[in-house]
Amino acid sequence: MDRDAAFSYRCAACNRCCRGKRIQLNPYEMARLARALEIPLDGFLRTCVEGDVYLRWNPDKSCIFLGPEGCRVHADRPLVCRLYPLGRIVNADGERFVEVTPHPETEGAYGKDGVIADYLNQQGAAPFIKAADAYYALYLRLSAAEQADDSQFVDMMDILDLEGFVAREAARRGETPPATLEGKVERHCEWLAEALSGAEERP
Repeated sequence: MDRDAAFSYRCAACNRCCRGKRIQLNPYEMARLARALEIPLDGFLRTCVEGDVYLRWNPDKSCIFLGPEGCRVHADRPLVCRLYPLGRIVNADGERFVEVTPHPETEGAYGKDGVIADYLNQQGAAPFIKAADAYYALYLRLSAAEQADDSQFVDMMDILDLEGFVAREAARRGETPPATLEGKVERHCEWLAEALSGAEERP
């Protein structure tokens, strides 16, 4: 489906979608969540993330942020949570959306009284989609570079630590860092791409 496809969904906050899902985070989402929790990124990575990029589960396989009253970070929830019950697929042919198989006891209400574009707007997905696309493009470049030459072009913490990297790099360049997290995403991807290009050009 594309953004003009008929679709609507009204969440009933049954929280059944918050269990047993592997949620992968990009640096923008990590920074948003760390800010929401008012902890530094290294603390967030240590307590909330496993395998570098996946949100931890509680022992019952529910999301680590699922509390008695629901999602504790709802305003800063990751893109995959905002899109549910849709999935977004991006490839050389562009963007498309698919419906995710719902929990058999979901209380959410599905309908056709809108379009996917409306739903994305309602969920505040635009900055998350923009960041996801920027990091995906950078990931493809990094993957291609590492396959061509088995060397590490960029340190993992430079990739994960959006705000720290931008602050350090801006200071090195004598620039003022962007005021917004979204602006920092642009600089993060731009400066990482420059670092990658410089590494690729070295003999």
